[in-house]
Amino acid sequence: MNAIPPTIANRNLASKSSRNRILLTAAGVCMLWLAQPPLSLWPIAGVCLVPILWIIFDQSAFTRRDYVAIWLASSLYWLVSLQGIRHAHPAMYVCLLALAGYLGIYLPLFVMLCRRCVRWNVPLLVSAPAMWVGLECVRNYMLTGISALMLGHTLADVPVMIQIADLFGTYGVSFVIVSVNVALFSLVTRLVSRQHFTSESHQLETAGRTIAACVVAAMCTGASFLYGQFRLSEPVTEPLATFALVQRDEQVEYQQDFERELSIFQNYTAQSVDTLENSSDAVDVVVWPESMFTGGLPWMIADADAVVPEQYEGPPDSFVAMVGQNQNYFRSRADDVIRTLAQSNPEQQQPHLVVGCGVVRYGKLPQVYSGMVHVSPTATVSGWYGKNHLVMFGEYVPLLPSIPGLRSLIPAGLGVTPGDGPTVFKVDDTAIVPSVCIETAVERVMVNHLSRLRENNTRADVIVTVTNDGWFDDSSILAHHQRGAQLVAVGTRRPVLSSANNGPTASIDSCGRLTESLPSGTNGAIIATPHRDDRTSLYVRIGDLPAKLLALACLVVLTSIVAQANAKRRARHRAESS
Repeated sequence: MNAIPPTIANRNLASKSSRNRILLTAAGVCMLWLAQPPLSLWPIAGVCLVPILWIIFDQSAFTRRDYVAIWLASSLYWLVSLQGIRHAHPAMYVCLLALAGYLGIYLPLFVMLCRRCVRWNVPLLVSAPAMWVGLECVRNYMLTGISALMLGHTLADVPVMIQIADLFGTYGVSFVIVSVNVALFSLVTRLVSRQHFTSESHQLETAGRTIAACVVAAMCTGASFLYGQFRLSEPVTEPLATFALVQRDEQVEYQQDFERELSIFQNYTAQSVDTLENSSDAVDVVVWPESMFTGGLPWMIADADAVVPEQYEGPPDSFVAMVGQNQNYFRSRADDVIRTLAQSNPEQQQPHLVVGCGVVRYGKLPQVYSGMVHVSPTATVSGWYGKNHLVMFGEYVPLLPSIPGLRSLIPAGLGVTPGDGPTVFKVDDTAIVPSVCIETAVERVMVNHLSRLRENNTRADVIVTVTNDGWFDDSSILAHHQRGAQLVAVGTRRPVLSSANNGPTASIDSCGRLTESLPSGTNGAIIATPHRDDRTSLYVRIGDLPAKLLALACLVVLTSIVAQANAKRRARHRAESS
């Protein structure tokens, strides 16, 4: 029998290695998906990266096709995990594909960076957690950032293991999980090496590596557990104001006529009345979800330098008076709601309204905000907040408007103005930090808000977020959003109250525990009385500086890879030219 030529043998071996890598990648992304909603099998998080680590530790030659295969598998993971985006608008199918393709880049990057660290003899117990967390940090900033489906979110329902988020944010929880994965991977490779290798030096090397990885994982897990026990045992102080978090399942569209907006307003009014009628507690604040209070009439403001917009059909000198008339009507309508709510229960006083409502501000240019408005019991607009962090593809589309012929694909209603920093609504002795929609799903937004308020010596007792998750039907995006809010509560050490159209309406304490929630797609309300937490987290004090340092380490490793690739390309060109 003729021997197989070396070139063919090498090609067959490479083909087999590629197939193995594809299977390992598929196993890894499947386990990542199982650990997150909708199934939320959190113990799987401890092993989900083991197949990926196996790919990393295999230092045989990688081809471009291998990385493309990992990217495709990773993109499919994101496509399935975020598929609820498609419900918002037909154009979102294109945006979903683009978003999944972008997010899919991070897994092959993780593999590439860790493989380079292995070549530098950096232990996997150091490089894997560092590169994973560093890339999560990059993802939370790149293209305005997205924090959904961080690895640490898999433990949202395990309160004792997420308390370290007040030190390092969700990044710290992710770091611990990756460390556990490295330890289990090291144990597996130790067993394999004992069966296939007889070299005493190799046995000692794998034994030492395994012991070190297990010690690091045990220390991280043990320290997290003990710290969690300590934090959960600390008492909270006095109760704050009592909130009615109202939820309805109202169908929404990008373009809604006045009649539909008014109908939604009336339905939420009726739901609020029913809530207070059946409440045994007097309610201080009634909260409506994002945009539900607009009812065809946003809160309007005219600055001293307001320029009359071209769309205004009346005489220019009547424009400011028109804004004033709209303000009076807005307050009158709010007053009707407040009085009706006060009459719903003999024990009920006139409540404050903290409601999701559009805000239009006229200055040199008109500015439209997705906002929250605080209306006092006397129907005075005491303050408003404009959403700082806009939803990519939902409230703006990057680049697309500048591409000829594609502007028509963007739904009407996009073009929202970002707000300018945090604010506080005061309800008696309770200081409310308002938040809109995705701002509790992009962790750094609320952490930065609390940090800025602390620097200004402004007290913040509770985060109240309003959101309209009716766009996403009953998909797992609702659960991802809620998990983000749970980790934000721990990271800031402030309770988070969420009022959502369609869900998730929830009351979350300052330890990230879900004290009460409403099923998605239902009509109802939660009566919540959170407690003041006077603890100031390290995360609020220093922000995500440790994660940023790891992101910088990722950049250094990536720069080295690019530099080496360029050097090889130049050497090849010189060889070809000579």
